[in-house]
Amino acid sequence: MRPLRVLHLVEALGLGGIERVVQSLARHADRRRLEIRVVCASRGGPLAREIEEEGTPVRVLGLRSYYPGSLVTAALLVAREPPDVIHSHGHFAGVIARTAAFCARVPIVVHHLHTIDTTLRPRHLRLERALARVTSRILCCSRAVEAHAAEVVGLPRALLLTVPNGVDPAPAGGRPEALRLLGATTPPLVGCLGSLAPHKGQEVLLRACALLALEARPPTVVLIGDGPDRASLERIAAEAGIADRVLFVGERTDARRLLPAMDLVVVPSLEREGLSLAALEAMDAGRPVVASRVGGLVEVVEEGRTGLLVSPGDPGALASAIRSILDRPERGKSLGEAGRLRIDAHFRAAAMARRVAALYEEELRERRAA
Repeated sequence: MRPLRVLHLVEALGLGGIERVVQSLARHADRRRLEIRVVCASRGGPLAREIEEEGTPVRVLGLRSYYPGSLVTAALLVAREPPDVIHSHGHFAGVIARTAAFCARVPIVVHHLHTIDTTLRPRHLRLERALARVTSRILCCSRAVEAHAAEVVGLPRALLLTVPNGVDPAPAGGRPEALRLLGATTPPLVGCLGSLAPHKGQEVLLRACALLALEARPPTVVLIGDGPDRASLERIAAEAGIADRVLFVGERTDARRLLPAMDLVVVPSLEREGLSLAALEAMDAGRPVVASRVGGLVEVVEEGRTGLLVSPGDPGALASAIRSILDRPERGKSLGEAGRLRIDAHFRAAAMARRVAALYEEELRERRAA
């Protein structure tokens, strides 16, 4: 029996969470059962090269919209080499992929929701509800995303299935190597990994650390990532008098190798958090996590066991949580060790890929039986 042909369609392949989930699904696919292709609707990116080097072909369509011309381009591509399964990621790619799948009569159509997207307008919500009619299953990266999909987007609960994100084991290397890669820094170090964007909450983290600036050992904030808020965050750090204690390292393909240098990692998201890969990676590195009590973060970080949860947008509460860990290194070590065990038990990429592959096969069996 030949392998199932699976086409993953994503908007782009930068260094974000959606893109890394796509990479994991390709990397851990059983090649005896699945033949994987990846298509970028808009543009490629650093992960496109990595995915190709790992043996999965990647194609970039260069589309800028999902107007009729773009939909025809995608439909022709799918029809030329029709897959058994088309698996889309995110709203933009989801519209293009599911329209193309309908036109090309693809048997199994899977759409993947990776975040609680509060930016969708009424017309986008109507489009999502219409496309659900031609979708076999809708995967959600957390229970919070599943609830949002049903209650806010209005998608049928019968289509929804929660499959938590997973990460590969942490790369080799400990704290000394991480500090060397990071360069000159003044401990203690508070890390934050993610796009520098308003909803990620880095401004709240800077204001929290400004409250700690007058203490005997104020922390240094290490911001790993880049984005539209960088200039604003640099200005906030300067105005708060902590510019010398904030390190902007930009986007790093070796971001996970830097995490062991941190005394703790903060995920200060304000909204739109599906299931934070940053939190998973920090816990896998044995770092205690302080996170906002939003979205799927409460499904990852166990309060008082693997980290601490605080109200989003509250610099005072965040500062207190940071200080409570920095003042008690033994507690931070205990939280980090428990976090690593939790990742091993519940959030591995290989297990996520196996579950998704089983879903494809289950859907195909049900279709054939029908």
